[in-house]
Order: sequence, then C-alpha cells, then structure tokens
Amino acid sequence: MNKLSARLLSLMEEKGISQAELARRIGIKQPSVYKILSGETRNPTKILEIATALGVDAHWLKTGEGSRDTSLIVSEPNAEHKLKVDHLSVSAIAGYNGFSNEDYPDIIRSIYFSETGLLEIIGRRSSEGIYLINIPTDSMAPTINKGDVGFVDVKINSYVGEGIYVFDLNGETYIKRLQRIPSGVIRALSDNPLYPPFDITEELFSTAVVRAQFICTLPIKPKML
Repeated sequence: MNKLSARLLSLMEEKGISQAELARRIGIKQPSVYKILSGETRNPTKILEIATALGVDAHWLKTGEGSRDTSLIVSEPNAEHKLKVDHLSVSAIAGYNGFSNEDYPDIIRSIYFSETGLLEIIGRRSSEGIYLINIPTDSMAPTINKGDVGFVDVKINSYVGEGIYVFDLNGETYIKRLQRIPSGVIRALSDNPLYPPFDITEELFSTAVVRAQFICTLPIKPKML
C-alpha cells in the first residue's frame, strides 16, 4: 500500500470504523474524511489524531515507512498508558481570544502516553504541565508550520534562555523565538523571514506574561526545538 488513502481504508475496514465514526473521533466533518480517503487531501493536518484514533504509528500511516503498530500513544488510558496530555486550544494556553475557535471547547481531546512513549517523543518522564496545541500561524515556519501540533510546557512562565515561547505583551499573544542580546534587550524572532524581528526592552518585557515554552512539534516525527 503506497498511498495514505489505501492504508487508511484498509485500517478502517479492519477495525470496522465508518467515515462518520472516524470524523467524530478526530473532531472533523465526514466530508473531510472522504477527501482524505479519495486522495483529494494527500497531506491531512490531523495525521496524529487519525493515527491515534486507529492505534497505529503516525509516521507509518503518513509514509508507509517503519512499523505500523505503536503502543507509545493511545486515546484511552490503560494500565500502561496513564500519562495524560490534554490537547488545548491556543486561547486556553494564552488567555487570549484572538486564536479561539468557538466550535471547540478549551480541551479538544486528551491522549495518553506510556512512560517509554513520553520519554521517546517528548524527552520527559512526567507529563505534568505538558500540553498539546495546534499552531495557528506560519510565523515560525519552517521550524513550526501552521497546523503542526506542538508540545508546550506551561510550568515555564519566565524567560529561561533562548527558545520558542508563547507570551502575552500589550494585549497581544505571540509565538516567537526569544533571545537575550548583550545589551539586555530581548529580541523576538520569527523563523519565517516574512515576519521581521522586534526588540523588547527589559522594562517592557517585565510586563509580559510568559505562558509556555515549546518542547517539540509533531508534524509527523518529533522535531526538537
């Protein structure tokens, strides 16, 4: 099976899952599932959710490479998979309405990791303070693309060194790479060259609210930041 649509059709038939049921499990409309199955949508943004709902490896589902089966992440807790990570809207992380989607509650869904899965995918032994969010902007592309799923750590609520943060400043919410330069100024950088950097004085940054720091993204495979 060289195509995503063929792998998906085979899995759904094997597991007795209809298009409507798969759509319900991953939070999309049935016509969107049909487009994936027909091959019209060849690069679905919800590949992680689809793979988790079907109990297979996301990279295998997308590419056909590697092992089909995975026990690292499941959609329901069990004796082995008990480390919970909630998938939140960005507004729930940021406390800001600009990215909110009224069609979804703040907690979109939850996934459960085995200890091995959490360590392998996120590099942590505890899921405390770890959340998933969908990236609503292309400002950090190609490091983080719009629609990617990112793991963030909300226990980090201050600047702790160069990294990619979610922070509020002057009523706006940003996802930017922050870097302290020798003058003491914090430089906010976008990896996408279409978005110019801007500097934040120490005085102004003292009014910022750091909501979280990114750990890694899951376009298909984890990408450490």
